[in-house]
Amino acid sequence: MVKSNEQYDESRCKAFVCDLTQDLLTDQIEPNSLDLVSALFVFSAIPPEKMEVAIKNIYNVLKPGGRVLFRDYGLYDEAQVKFSKASDKRLGDNLYVRQDGTMSYFFSTEDAKSRFEAAGFSTVDCQYIYRETTNRQKEMRIDRIFTQAKFEKKSRDSL
Repeated sequence: MVKSNEQYDESRCKAFVCDLTQDLLTDQIEPNSLDLVSALFVFSAIPPEKMEVAIKNIYNVLKPGGRVLFRDYGLYDEAQVKFSKASDKRLGDNLYVRQDGTMSYFFSTEDAKSRFEAAGFSTVDCQYIYRETTNRQKEMRIDRIFTQAKFEKKSRDSL
């Protein structure tokens, strides 16, 4: 659908489908060529045992000094609290299955930092973001917690 748009220009942006846990990004993207990777609500859908592969995959396409902008579900988010009340939804520590069969993992700041640092990134910033959302139709206020971070691929000088 993206590629069929008349404004699609592969010299500016390359759209492709990829499983970060299996496919090599370097098959589609030049190694050490990107300044920025946006990972918004990506890792919560990846099984914890496959996250290391996905993070290293991203590491390989970033330039030294390149950054990952990370945002995902935070530990004790309202959704996690709700999931934890249903024992059949729990797959593991901080890992739950949604009604549609997809997974949802909830990150502590320490968990996110340790996973990216183990792959060679340094942590620029990592914090919880607290938001209140309102469902006007159901007249409900929901407290949301997200883990938000910036991780940087170490420059060649710091390796």
